[in-house]
This record gives sequence, C-alpha cells and structure tokens, in this order.
Amino acid sequence: MVGGGAVGVLALGGAGAYMSMSSDSRGEEPSFLLQQGYLRYEVTPISKDGMNVEQFYDYTDTSASPEGDIIQDDAVSRMFLYDGPVNSSLVFLHGSRDVDHGGTAKFSFSGLSRDKGEWAVRDDPMSVSDDFEKWDGGNSKVKWEWGTNTSDGGAFWGGLDRKDFTISVNPKTLRGVDAWTFISGELGSLTRHDLYQEKPVQIKPTKGRTVKKANIDIMPDAEAAEFDPYSNELLTVAVKQLPAGVDESEWVGPDDFDPGNYSVNFGSKQYLAGQNAAQPQNYFREDGTLYLEYKAKAANFSLDSAYGYLVSKAGEQTYIRGRDVVYPGGFNNVGEEPAQLVVSDLHVDPADGDRKNLADEYVEFANDGDEELDLSNYTIRDEVGAEFAVPDGFVLASGQRFRLHTGAGESTETDLYWDAGTPVWNNDGDTVIVLDEEANEVLAYAYPRE
Repeated sequence: MVGGGAVGVLALGGAGAYMSMSSDSRGEEPSFLLQQGYLRYEVTPISKDGMNVEQFYDYTDTSASPEGDIIQDDAVSRMFLYDGPVNSSLVFLHGSRDVDHGGTAKFSFSGLSRDKGEWAVRDDPMSVSDDFEKWDGGNSKVKWEWGTNTSDGGAFWGGLDRKDFTISVNPKTLRGVDAWTFISGELGSLTRHDLYQEKPVQIKPTKGRTVKKANIDIMPDAEAAEFDPYSNELLTVAVKQLPAGVDESEWVGPDDFDPGNYSVNFGSKQYLAGQNAAQPQNYFREDGTLYLEYKAKAANFSLDSAYGYLVSKAGEQTYIRGRDVVYPGGFNNVGEEPAQLVVSDLHVDPADGDRKNLADEYVEFANDGDEELDLSNYTIRDEVGAEFAVPDGFVLASGQRFRLHTGAGESTETDLYWDAGTPVWNNDGDTVIVLDEEANEVLAYAYPRE
C-alpha cells in the first residue's frame, strides 16, 4: 500500500534525466557510511532502469516483489538505499513468500527529514493501518508485522540529497528473523553486511571518507584460532600484506596501521557494535607484518562468536576493517556463504585499440563466496549474442579470479581465451551476461556504471 500523495511525487522525472544530489562533482555514484559502533561499511544505493522506489519495491497482493536478487535469504530483515529518478530512499523489507512463519520488526528513527521526505511505500500485508506511527518530535517509529508466506516493509523517500546528515536506525523489536542485513551495490552482485540485531546503526554521506579492508590472521601460528574466550591469555593478531589478486585501492597493508596515534580496536562483532573493544597490550613489526597482542577476555568473545574484527583508522579520511574466523572454546560457528560469481574487472579498450590487441581485451570474474563454483558448460555472452562456452571441468575456488580474453592464447586456470576474430565488448557500453548449463541467467553486469 502506497502512502497518500507519494505516487505523484515519485512518478516525476524520467530515466537518464537525473543525477543524485548525493553524487560528487565528478558524477560518481553516491556513497554512504554505514556505522554500527566501531564497525563501518561503505555502501552504495541500489537502482534499476530509472524506476522509482515504488515501482522497484513492487508491492502486489501480500508481498513485495523487487527485481533482482534482493530477497535471496528467507527469514531476514533487510535494509538498503535505493536511488530513484528523483532523490533516494531508505528501504526496509522483512520476511519472504518462502517462509512458513511471520514476524515483527519495530524500529525508531532519528534524522529523517520530516519537511523534505515521507513514507512513500507502506507495505501492510496484514491489513494493519497503524504500522506507521505519527512523528514524535523529530523522530519516527514504525512497527511492521507480517504473516506466513508474506513480507512487509516500507520506503522513506526524500531528504538523502543533503550534504550532511546522520540517520539513526534503532531496532526495538526483531522477531521471526534470522538476521538483520544491509544490502549494497549492483543488482546481480550485491554485498550483504550482517548487523548486530540489538544495537542502532547510523547512515551518513561519506564526504570523502572511505572504508578499506585489511588482511588479518588471528593466532597466525595456530592452524585454527581456538582459545578460551574467558581467559587472560594473549591472542596475537597479525596484519599481513595484501592477498594476491585483490584490487589494491580497496585494501591497506600493515604499514598503513599506526597504533601509536590511532586505536586499533579488536573484538567480537557484538562488542564492537556496542562501541566497545579490546586494546593491544603490545605490538611489534617483523618481516613486513604487524603483530598486535590482546587479552582474550578483553575482546568479549562468547561461544557463539564466528568472527573476530580488527578496526582502526589510517588518517582522518580512511577507516580500516579486517576480519578473520575464530573458534572460541573450539566451536565453529561460521555458516558458509554460497558461491557467487561477480565481475571484478573490465579491460575493454586496451592500448593501441582492441582490434589490434584482442588478447588484451578481457573481462575478469571472481568467486565472491565461500564455496567453490563449478562453471562447467556455462555460457558467457554480450548483449548482441556473441557466446563463449566455458570448458567442462572449469572450477573456480572461493576468492579465485579468472580472465576471459577476447583473442587467442593458451587457456589456464586463471586465463581463458575466446579466440574471437573481432572485439566482443563494446567500448561505449555493453552487458556481460552469464548463463548456467541450463540457460538460467546467473549474472548480468552492465557497463559503464551510472
């Protein structure tokens, strides 16, 4: 159900006629900081073909039906930003048609622009008319309830084009959900950040700030990070050089850490989400690696902790976040993420032109999940139908990348060659499409990114 007056506002403006006010002067896509305690993530809005948020949300009958892979998980409370033709929206979507139970989600908000925005989408599958409570001063409260095989949610449109703001989202009640997740990025290759369900989060413009990753290893001398979380034993956290094959612009190395000037916070997600952390008892550098030592008890792990996080700063504009698996008490609490194929790099206009250098025109793919991905007999194609058949037995391990080159060459585990006589990928824009062996579309990556 759409709130009164919102449809007319959101219907204004056509595709291609709008550049979000959140974008910087270079025309880059808007980005925001998502913060929960000491944990920070750089997130970007989702968009789809100039649709406004009501069209994208697509409330029909009892549930939302957004395009793409938004509802990938079942009993989840989802939150994301959506960039429409006129301004952006903060969107909530709980539950799924595939879940045989309902749930309740109650949130309070501060920082929403009451004079420049409104709840444009009001999804009430249980015919409840009072989900969206009245404003209390500068704050808003919403209570969502949904039943078996339905979803529920809403979208607050407007006010996200301001140069400076902070929106706080505080979960008062979350029942019937397994996770609270923030979704970011491009449809087909979305990033999901699981949030701690009992602490508020804040959303604000990046204003030039960024969040980068660090390659950390908890208890580097042990095969697995097994320890007594309630003891005073020292846990060593190693900050190593960047992993091979990553985008170096998204990572920092051990030399970027400055424990003398910036706190290097360590602990469980729950502890860091509450703005708490252990501090190093000692640190030293050896053979290009930074080693930090923390008391296990101070890091506040429990037996159901799955990851240990290390967060710090590298200058005033750069935040650092590293993560590694932990086994407190010897328990393994990590659920594997499914294999996920993403486009990790494009090189469609090589030096001297792609017609003269076909082997240097390529698309790079990565497996962004925890499980290996068997690409045997998959098809990779462009918009006009030129097709490449992935050879039988080609398997991509977790985190592994490979390049598909347009020209001729000898194929290996990291490089495949199309052996095409002319360029495949349009320099001005095209879509990389991947189909599985049953012709189901598993990836559609359009470029250039708008």
